Amino acid sequence: MMSHHCLDPHDSYAQAEVLVTFEGAFPDVHLVSAIDGDGDDILPDLIDEQRRDLIQEIAAFYCGARTAA
Repeated sequence: MMSHHCLDPHDSYAQAEVLVTFEGAFPDVHLVSAIDGDGDDILPDLIDEQRRDLIQEIAAFYCGARTAA
């Protein structure tokens, strides 16, 4: 499993992050957890659109890193 810091979908000011643990590679990324600053897993509370946003953020980071190398 891998992890990546993403913007917290619950933070409307986009100042907080969550630590997202995931498996797989884009487009087949499976989110395992999203731990907020309080140590709580917020993944079960997220709607599908918020989960897709996390996957897109992960994909942008890792796919962009591959093309830049």
